[in-house]
Amino acid sequence: MRSRTTADKTDDFVEQIAVLLEADGLPRVAGRIFGLLLVSAEPRSLDEIAEHVGVSKASISINVRLLEEKGSVERVGRQADRRDYYRIADDILERSLEQRIARWRRFHEVIAGARQTCVIKQESVRSRLEAMDHVYQHMLDATTRALDEWRARRAKHSNHPSGRSR
Repeated sequence: MRSRTTADKTDDFVEQIAVLLEADGLPRVAGRIFGLLLVSAEPRSLDEIAEHVGVSKASISINVRLLEEKGSVERVGRQADRRDYYRIADDILERSLEQRIARWRRFHEVIAGARQTCVIKQESVRSRLEAMDHVYQHMLDATTRALDEWRARRAKHSNHPSGRSR
């Protein structure tokens, strides 16, 4: 049995990320791109991404644009090079939490609005909506608090006397 190389393990990681993001509604190719860029130290060109992921450059271009629109990746240039390169956005953790909070907030507002405006006669439906209302409010509060704490911690550590984050 051959031993697994670092490249094999990286490919497995990229595919695992792709499957996770596909479950969240992204195309699997977009998930592969995200996974690859997540473990890439340097920005990658469309050609490099296409070669690694094993799909056409056109498909990579479409899916990179999708990830860029979502704020997951950002386009960067290199001096004396006309090609675009892509990397994971520096603030990806904050952006993804902000996006999740925004989605939960919209859903919570719709549920809360329905509880106030709809005439619902069935107790089971009223209970279901009430539980969803409470859960979404709890998740919004907890996630917003966690994001605020993360930002405070990051700011504290980025101002550390050594000049480096810990």
